[in-house]
Amino acid sequence: MAENNVNEKNESNQGEKKLDFETNIKRLEEIASKLESGDISLDESLKLFEEGIEILKECNTEIDNAEQRVNVLLSEKDGTVREETF
Repeated sequence: MAENNVNEKNESNQGEKKLDFETNIKRLEEIASKLESGDISLDESLKLFEEGIEILKECNTEIDNAEQRVNVLLSEKDGTVREETF
């Protein structure tokens, strides 16, 4: 029965728009907790692991995009501050 829940979550995630970063992190925490519990079958473990990898890729992409948007403030020798794209 637990395996059906995993399949339903995988199918619903594929049909939805990408989830926001915080939601993805919470889902990764859920997946890690289930995998660490050892109370699930090998098949379910593999499916959860695959889902986690896909979510991790989305999170990494979002982090990369955020890094590109961050501006870094640099102090000049004369005490002024200039802004530079990260």
